[in-house]
Amino acid sequence: MFICSLCSATKHGGHDTYHDQMKKSEIQSFERNKNQILTSDYEVGPPENIQAQLLTSDSVSLSWSSPQRAEGPQKFRVTWECGREKISSRVKGGHLEITSLKPGEKYLFTVATEGDDGQLSRCISTSLTTVVPPRDLKVDNVESTSFSLHWTKGKGMETVPQRFLISYSSPGTDPHAVNTEGCYWTFSNLQPGTQYTVDVVTVLTNGEESEPVSITICTVDIL
Repeated sequence: MFICSLCSATKHGGHDTYHDQMKKSEIQSFERNKNQILTSDYEVGPPENIQAQLLTSDSVSLSWSSPQRAEGPQKFRVTWECGREKISSRVKGGHLEITSLKPGEKYLFTVATEGDDGQLSRCISTSLTTVVPPRDLKVDNVESTSFSLHWTKGKGMETVPQRFLISYSSPGTDPHAVNTEGCYWTFSNLQPGTQYTVDVVTVLTNGEESEPVSITICTVDIL
């Protein structure tokens, strides 16, 4: 109970007393500890295991896991940005398919858990470039020591500046690599009657590459 300083020296001389300054310090310390406990108990945990999978040159499948020890459905804030463009969306669950992206651009994706009061957790992130491999690989003019290969640019990549990295090899040999800006290549000085595996990769001007697309060709054997 509160008493005046005069009473503490007279009527309550034999009692334990605390000066006002000390009492304030104890209250402040208690409030700090209480706030720390409340923050620890109710802090929104971040999601985990974020993954981005390219579906087409302008769409991505984004997935992640709920925070550890989370119970019930969770809400998340998903953001994707490219250059100065930045878009956010609120999502229930751990999956979002994002469309209408720009082909041949690098995107940063971030996901944060959103609490009931709108508080956001620490975010997790991943990046991905919307570059797809070439398509419709076709072989013609197969000879004993040569053949030609042509292809089409990846769907949605028709207007994106790009080149192609071609690597080819036969069993037991090291691969050879060539670059071309066209959608064709003639392979020469090959071994007759030999099987060759060819990989073609789309390469952007910033060096980002697509997944390879492969084809196997066998040169004509000499009778």
